Amino acid sequence: LESGRVDFGSQISLALRLLRERAYLRREIQERYRHVLVDEFQDTNHVQFELVKLLAGGAPGPPGTPVRSGPRNLTVVGDDDQSIYRFRGAKVENLLGFVDAFPGARVLLLRQNYRSGQRILDLAHRLIQGNNPARLEVRLGYDKRLLAQRGPRRLGHGRRRFRCGCAFGRWPGRRRLRPKRPEVLAGERSPKVGE
Repeated sequence: LESGRVDFGSQISLALRLLRERAYLRREIQERYRHVLVDEFQDTNHVQFELVKLLAGGAPGPPGTPVRSGPRNLTVVGDDDQSIYRFRGAKVENLLGFVDAFPGARVLLLRQNYRSGQRILDLAHRLIQGNNPARLEVRLGYDKRLLAQRGPRRLGHGRRRFRCGCAFGRWPGRRRLRPKRPEVLAGERSPKVGE
């Protein structure tokens, strides 16, 4: 702060400190933002989780204690199998301990997958088992196997197969843009009107 510069981590720490030390400000923020949504919650660090607790209506207390507050509209979205920011201080334990911090929270497992076929999903699930036992599936007994919501993919209308084996789609009815005069491509100047 002496240099007048603050990095991202310090911004979060200073916001947390401000909300802890100034109850009137914390109440004002909590009343202004009645709904809180945190995406990629598995990639939050300890300070960010403490900030979420305060924003969601919690009163400051010792770390690790359940949030003492009335019902709030807090939604977190995360997948412990996608936690990739440990090197930045992210704690997948925040996701694993969310239900402990917010007793009575409703947990929804989103198992429908619209991107991949079942064979790919089954192979990916088998590979991710190498992360056991530190996963929600193992620790809390959730079944996180994804279910494909589409059939096997075939090359359909508007797709062409190339030698590399990959498929590139084209919009039906879309024209390729080609110059009308090949001489423009060769670097020649097109004639002006009246020449």
